[in-house]
Amino acid sequence: MKSTKKTFLRDTRGQSLVEFALILPMMLVVMFMITEFGRALYQFNVLSTACREGAREAVVSSSTNAVQVGTDRMNLILSKANLQTGTTVTVTTDNNYQGTGTHVVIATATRPFNWAFKGPMPVNAGAGSATVSKTALTLTGRSIMHSETF
Repeated sequence: MKSTKKTFLRDTRGQSLVEFALILPMMLVVMFMITEFGRALYQFNVLSTACREGAREAVVSSSTNAVQVGTDRMNLILSKANLQTGTTVTVTTDNNYQGTGTHVVIATATRPFNWAFKGPMPVNAGAGSATVSKTALTLTGRSIMHSETF
């Protein structure tokens, strides 16, 4: 009887399975957050590209239709990336940027980042009302370009 008890205490056949079951939830959370960070970075890069291209198109066009040309270019880039819905786009011209007398075009795109996880995300388990909003992160792209044509 004693020999059976000793072998049972020294048996390690299920050890890896128990360790994997303990580590798996943490690994899944880390993988989920890496994926979400990648999505946020992609959307930020698209917004920045759209602003840069919109400002460039507005700067090289005439002063009468600069805003429309820049806005159209930004909307084209955002629609190709499937990010036009929910994005606020503005293109403005400033003939006296920060009081320097410099003519600039300012292109801005703002978009709330929607998390893939639908529903409230508790900050502290058991805290009850302490939750993070699904759209707590607002992504903003902005580009300012000097214009010599107007």
